[in-house]
Amino acid sequence: MTEYRRASRRWRSVLGGAAAVVALAGAATAVVAPASAATAATAATAATAGRAAPAAGRVISYHGYEITVPANWPAYNLAADPARCVLFDRHAVYLGTPGTDQACPARALGGHSEAILIQPGTSGARLPSAVVLPDGAAALPDDAAALPAAARADAISHVIQVVAPGPGVVVTATYGSDQPLIRSILAGATATGTAGSASAGSSTPPSASTPPSASTPPASAAPASTASPSAPELGKLPGSGLGFDACTVPSTATMKAWLASSYRVIGTYLGGANWACDYGDFTTDWVHQVAAQGWRFIPIWVGEQAPCSGIAGAADINPADAAAEGQAEAASAVTTAQSFGYGTGSPIYFDMESYNNANTTCGQAVLTFLGAWTRALHAAGYLSGVYSSAGTGISDLAGQYGSTSYPSPDAIWIADWNDEPVLTDSHVPAADWANGQRLKQYYGGHDETWGGDTVNIDSDAIGGPVAGLPAPVDPGPALLTGADAVTVAPGQTATVRLTVAGAPNRPLIRTWQATAPVGLTIRPRRGIALALPGRQAHVTFTVTADASLAAGRYDVPVTFKAAKTDAETFELVSVTPSGTALPAASPVVLYAADPASMAVAADDAQRLALPAADVTGRFSQAWTDLTSGRDLVLAVGQAAVNGLYYNPCGWANPSGAPAGSTPFYYPGAPERGPVTDAFELADGTTAAATALQAGQLTHYALAGTLPGYARPPAGPSQPAKTCLGAATVPVP
Repeated sequence: MTEYRRASRRWRSVLGGAAAVVALAGAATAVVAPASAATAATAATAATAGRAAPAAGRVISYHGYEITVPANWPAYNLAADPARCVLFDRHAVYLGTPGTDQACPARALGGHSEAILIQPGTSGARLPSAVVLPDGAAALPDDAAALPAAARADAISHVIQVVAPGPGVVVTATYGSDQPLIRSILAGATATGTAGSASAGSSTPPSASTPPSASTPPASAAPASTASPSAPELGKLPGSGLGFDACTVPSTATMKAWLASSYRVIGTYLGGANWACDYGDFTTDWVHQVAAQGWRFIPIWVGEQAPCSGIAGAADINPADAAAEGQAEAASAVTTAQSFGYGTGSPIYFDMESYNNANTTCGQAVLTFLGAWTRALHAAGYLSGVYSSAGTGISDLAGQYGSTSYPSPDAIWIADWNDEPVLTDSHVPAADWANGQRLKQYYGGHDETWGGDTVNIDSDAIGGPVAGLPAPVDPGPALLTGADAVTVAPGQTATVRLTVAGAPNRPLIRTWQATAPVGLTIRPRRGIALALPGRQAHVTFTVTADASLAAGRYDVPVTFKAAKTDAETFELVSVTPSGTALPAASPVVLYAADPASMAVAADDAQRLALPAADVTGRFSQAWTDLTSGRDLVLAVGQAAVNGLYYNPCGWANPSGAPAGSTPFYYPGAPERGPVTDAFELADGTTAAATALQAGQLTHYALAGTLPGYARPPAGPSQPAKTCLGAATVPVP
């Protein structure tokens, strides 16, 4: 199927699929569900056949659970319409398990209204405040004071979640201005004793888990998760490249399909009174599965909005209580984030939609609220982020930046739909939030299709903190450095020298052995390496190529052994007559933007017998190679890294993109072949580290083996908005 590219990339193909929402950034917009989700033909009349509803209401029976709702509320059968978007900003009853790929708009932020979702099984409870009823009970106690404290916290999110083990359902009810109506509906619920027979057409059986006994009082339910109890928590990670946000998360299968895109970061809505969507497939298990695919996350909380936002139906800040409300929103957001596996250190971004900041009283209430949000998140060990319109919330925060009395957020997420995936913005001085502290939503709701799966999204440029799983650390018994690559002609001999670093406080003794492929002779093939504490030892051997050996690259494993541990590195031997270059199976381009790094790139290419065309010092050529997806581009040195990530110098490029940010990202792990719009970051904190990283990454690209205990190169520097080098550097 044809893959559609983002409209924001004017240098790429035209966007496929019409936008579901078109509006100015941050404008108060009525978000409308896509037509496929709004088609009334799939609406299900779920009242039990033959049962007369009271004159003022309508009886809904589902899975042995029965409630009476206002007669004009529509009911939707999700089993018959799995793509329907479950939206809580309108009166409705949804019956069944929400689809894993709902056809939702990118954003639905109109505030909660009175709506109810009834789904089978008890594992659908996602909120820490969920109330578990005694076995056989269906009615929520109508005395709120009798409920556990956690259950009374729904005043923040305007959500009440009830687990009824008897009928085997989870009920999620939202409310806007009429909490008494929702509580009355839930308090009047009854169990019909027909659990398992769903009149609305559900095919999902009740949960097989053992319900609490009838004498068990209501209690808070732990959030559902199928993830292992020992699964690691997510924490802060640097974000880079491009990301997207959608109102409800796509399925794990869709996320895997979207690895064909340039996106590697997704916004995940945690909740809040003004988030109108359902969690869909969002669980801790989803988070860990998607993180394992290589994705990182932007946790988002949509709480109370500015009293001058103009968003119909939104829950607003009370200026007199702004500080207390900001603190309460942060507490609720942290509790929910923890339930999804986002641990301390993770950022949580508050979604503050556009407002009339000419109203100074309103603007001050927003600043007070967001200041309290930041303080409370910091006290809980989380990073504070704020999303808002460039001209309102972000501009107001920029006016406070650097103040000793105002707690600025750790990162900002700028909403400016100017179709430019750059992190600079006229409303924010360049020195503010300048050190990996910015995200930007540069294009609003639109459809994109990747891997055959279509999602309605907002597009984001990422240059700030996100959440993700830490990379596994393999300490190893020692560090192998200087894993060499040599070139040798048939019938000739080359010398290989490896370096073994000793442990800090004890001598290191390792036996080693090199395994030669057919056609190569190694002398000696084995030996002993002894490195004194804090010192280095060297392993030297020769490699001789048979006179008849065919030209090519040959990988030589070198294994270091101790009593309980083994380690392995690799020596890449390029056999070529008279220094003739060897083409790579998958094209590799080494790009350097300063003379010192160019010397490293040229030496690397020579040792690996790469063609001269595989080294470039032209920024425009590296840009073309990245967007074409034909070559794997290694950015050698800080100047090249900065140029490909931020283009802080404003160097000319084929698309005419300005300085500030580029559409390129780095994947954070070695790659074997070209990845469209992704470059390898081959820059260390020292010149020696840069040479080592460039050699390791090129070796992996050519042979599929990674020198140095097969662990990723250590200590890469991070891109910075610093202009270094030049747009063109001669290749020696």
